[in-house]
Amino acid sequence: MLTKRFDDCLAEFEYALRLNPSFSPARGYYGVALAYCGRWEEGDRAARYALRLSPRDPFAAIYYGVASYCQFVGKNYKEAIDLAREALRLRSDFVGAHRVLTAAAAMTEQRELASGALKALLRVQPNLSLAWLASEMPFKCESEREHYLVAFRRAGLQ
Repeated sequence: MLTKRFDDCLAEFEYALRLNPSFSPARGYYGVALAYCGRWEEGDRAARYALRLSPRDPFAAIYYGVASYCQFVGKNYKEAIDLAREALRLRSDFVGAHRVLTAAAAMTEQRELASGALKALLRVQPNLSLAWLASEMPFKCESEREHYLVAFRRAGLQ
C-alpha cells in the first residue's frame, strides 16, 4: 500500500511540473517524495532547482532542508550539515532541518554538535522518539529507515 501511495504522490508532482515546470513549491516537495523513495540524487536536484527558480521563496528553508535530507541519504554528511544549517538560518523552527542536522552530525561522530542539535530538535519536537521516527517517517526503503534510526541512536535519542 505504501508503495502505491509513493507512486501516486510522485505522479501528482510530475503532473504539476508538466503543467508548470517553474513552480518551485511543486519542484521542492517533489524532491522530498523522491528522497523518501530512495531517489536521493534526483530529489537533491529537484530541491536545488527549486532554489534556483525562486531563491527568495518563503519555502527556501524547506528546499534547503530537502537537499540536506537527500545528502544525508547519500551519506554526504558534511554537505547535509551545511544545508541543514542554511535551512535553520532561514527558519530556526524547521523540525526537518533539525532532524537532519542531528542525524548527520551523529554519523560524522561530531558528538558535541549532535548533542546540541538533538537538544534543539527536542525543543521544537519535544515528543520525538526512536519509535516515532520508525513509525511516522514515510520511508519506502527499510535500509534507509534503519540508516536514519542508527544516526539518532548515535545522537543519544531514546
